[in-house]
Amino acid sequence: MHICPYFAENLAESSLLNKLLHTSLVENSHHVEVLQQDPSSPLFSIRTFEELHLKKELLRGVYTMGFNRPSKIQANALPILMAHPPQNLIAQSQSGTGKTAAFVLAMLSRVKGAERYPQCLCLAPTYELALQIGHVAEKMGRFCNDIRVTYAVQGNRVSPGTVLEEQIVIGTPGTMLDWCFKRRLLNMRRICMFVLDEADIMIDTQGFSSQSIRIQRALPKNCQMLLFSATFKENLWKFAMQIVSRPIIIKLRQEELTLTNIRQYYFVCRNWEQKYEALCNLYGSITIGQAMIFCQTRRSADWLSVKMIQDGHQVAMLTAELFRDGKEKVLITTNVCARGIDVAQVTIVVNFSLPTNHQKQPDFETYLHRIRRTRRFG
Repeated sequence: MHICPYFAENLAESSLLNKLLHTSLVENSHHVEVLQQDPSSPLFSIRTFEELHLKKELLRGVYTMGFNRPSKIQANALPILMAHPPQNLIAQSQSGTGKTAAFVLAMLSRVKGAERYPQCLCLAPTYELALQIGHVAEKMGRFCNDIRVTYAVQGNRVSPGTVLEEQIVIGTPGTMLDWCFKRRLLNMRRICMFVLDEADIMIDTQGFSSQSIRIQRALPKNCQMLLFSATFKENLWKFAMQIVSRPIIIKLRQEELTLTNIRQYYFVCRNWEQKYEALCNLYGSITIGQAMIFCQTRRSADWLSVKMIQDGHQVAMLTAELFRDGKEKVLITTNVCARGIDVAQVTIVVNFSLPTNHQKQPDFETYLHRIRRTRRFG
């Protein structure tokens, strides 16, 4: 940690946890712990995707996406995800571990392509993240011509009386709840796999946790339940145990929640004016790659975006389209709005507001998840 002549002294209100979706597997040094209900049961890990005995069309899709071998977390998780009989799983997953590809691979393996009805449900906290999970599924399953994906998200209008034929349904809790109960577009008793992604965000978004629980409780007892979260705090555990019964648990070892390969600096500031001045000075140093600036609330992100644009700085505000396309070099965002953004060229992450938890104490895990957006500079 390097000291610079400015410091942000006012901690903002508590934020949602940030973990951006990556759509490809990367090598990483994460070590995992696997906890079982029955410690005597054997555990297996894999070194290659061939060991999973995938359909050749699916294996071809995996390799076409550039996934050469499983990451460490995948090596432990995939045998559990694809076990027979199915096993329930709660897993801690950081950015870039290949978590999304893992449960997508499990969904594609579990469904019966010849059966034209929904068999797998996947919940994500945001529209963008749901679409990006589906994008991974469509790319990985491109050679599985009999498997289709649909999206239970706002704006995807389905005509009354429609009978869904897609085997995989990916969506947000509110729309999924509407499809399942109000419109009855699918038979809940025929669902064989339920995936809840970004559980830490679900419990921090009003209504999402209760909606997710209601959906889960309508599923058959033999439905495989998978829950993924970036963090494992007390309220998350309580929520997870309501969703997943008798799970196998995969956690990152505590020492993995540290970063050794990112240079970190902090600026000592007496007020907002000095903080803004420091940010503008830093803006001039962004010559290579792209930068993400995190604010605690949408209101503060709006204020900062307008002020920087008025002062002649070129930034993207909240939404990610121009930033993802590389047309803007700087994105001002919040943890919620950043969901689903996968930009490999991010070289600088700025915490304009430091994250805090519900007790207004520093939220160290959120800080780590934010700066993991870059592997070079934080």
